[in-house]
Amino acid sequence: MTDLAVPAPSPAPTGTVPTLPDDPVVRLCAELIAAPSANPPGDEEPVAAVVQDRLERAGFAVRRHYARPGRPNVLATLERGEGPHLILQAHLDTKPAAPPGAEPVGWSSDPLVARIADGLLHGLGACDTKGGLAAMVVAAERLARRDDWSGRLEVQGVADEEDGSGLGAAFLLSEGLLTADAAIVSEPTGCLPSAAQLGNAWAEVTVTTTGAHAGTPSRGQDAVEVARRFMAEVDALLTRMPTDPAFPHHPRLNVGHLAAPGHPGTLSSSCVLRCDVRVLPWQRHDSVMEVYTRAASAVADACPGSALTVRPYQGGGCESHAVADDHPLVRAFDRASADRAGERCSFAGGSDARFFARAGTPAVVHGPGHLDQAHAPDEYVPVGHLVLAADQLEAVAAGFLQSVDRRRAGR
Repeated sequence: MTDLAVPAPSPAPTGTVPTLPDDPVVRLCAELIAAPSANPPGDEEPVAAVVQDRLERAGFAVRRHYARPGRPNVLATLERGEGPHLILQAHLDTKPAAPPGAEPVGWSSDPLVARIADGLLHGLGACDTKGGLAAMVVAAERLARRDDWSGRLEVQGVADEEDGSGLGAAFLLSEGLLTADAAIVSEPTGCLPSAAQLGNAWAEVTVTTTGAHAGTPSRGQDAVEVARRFMAEVDALLTRMPTDPAFPHHPRLNVGHLAAPGHPGTLSSSCVLRCDVRVLPWQRHDSVMEVYTRAASAVADACPGSALTVRPYQGGGCESHAVADDHPLVRAFDRASADRAGERCSFAGGSDARFFARAGTPAVVHGPGHLDQAHAPDEYVPVGHLVLAADQLEAVAAGFLQSVDRRRAGR
C-alpha cells in the first residue's frame, strides 16, 4: 500500500535540543537525534515529522509511503522542469541504545540529547545516519533557493534500514520508487564518495550423518568434522577467485552461526552453519553462491554417509554495486571537491544502495562520520563533517542537475 493519509502530528520528541553552534546542519542533526527512532522496536514517525516539516517549508511536495502503520517512508520532491532525476536518501531509524527495558550502557549522557565535546557531536544516530540525513535536508533547502538547476530533486527518508530494509528501501523498490538517473545514499564514509559496495552471499548449510558413540567413532561420521571439511573446501575455492585491492580482506568465509545439538558422548549426526562471503564489485552474486554448492558436493563425495544441503539464508544476500569513475554523478563529486578529486572510500558496511542497484539506478554512498563510530556508545560525528557534507551535497546535486541530460545520465 502507498500514500496513506498522513497521520496527526506525533507527540513531541522525548529528547531535547541543547544550545549548539548557530549552524543549520548542526542544529538539525541535534533535532533529529532528539526524535527517537530506535529499531527495534521500530517507529520512525517522530523523526519523519521533523523531516517532512522542514522540506515542506522549503517548497517540496511531500508524501509518505507505508508498508506498515508507524513505519513511514518520507518522499519529498522538487520539480524544476526538464532534466535528470536525482535522489538523496538516508534512513530514519537507528540501532537502539540498549535492549528494551534496559538502561544504556557505556553512554556518558542521554543518547537522545545531542552534546558537543572537542568538536564532536554525540548522540544516538549522530553518525548512522542522522548526521547524513541532516546534511541532505539542509543541502536540499539550499538547492530550493537556487535557480541554476533543472530536473527533479527528491529527498527520501526511509524506514527499517537497521533491520533489513523490508519496510523501507526494499518496499520502495517493490513500488517502483527507486528508479532515477542517479542516487546518493547516506552512510558514514568520512565525506568521501564510495562508488563501489560489497554484496553478500548468505547460505545455510545443513550437514547430516549417521553419528556414532564417541567411544567407537569409526562406526559413524562426525557431522562437526564434516562441517570443518566443508569450511576448508570453501576457503580453498575462495583462494582461486579474483580479488580487489579496494577490499583487501575479501573474499573470505565467515561462519556467523554453527550449531550441533547432541551430547559430548556422541558423534554429532547433524550440524547447521550460516555462512557469509562478501561479493566484490563487478562479481556476480550467483558465482559466489556456487562456491557453497561446489564445496558441499566435493565434501559429500569425500565423506560417505554424509549429506550436505545448501539453502539461501534470509534471501541469500544481495548483489554488489559499482558505479564507473566516468559516471556523471562520480564526476560531479570530483568537481565539487577539487582538492580531493579522485579520492574514494571503500565502504565496507551494508547500505540501501543495493536496492538502487536492483532498480538499475547508479548510486554513490556518501556521508559524514566514520563506520567505526556507528552502533557504538557515545556515538558521534565530527561537527566539521556535518558542515562539509552539506556543502558537498549541495555542490554535487547542483552540478549533476546543471550539466546532465537523460541521455548522458545513462537513461
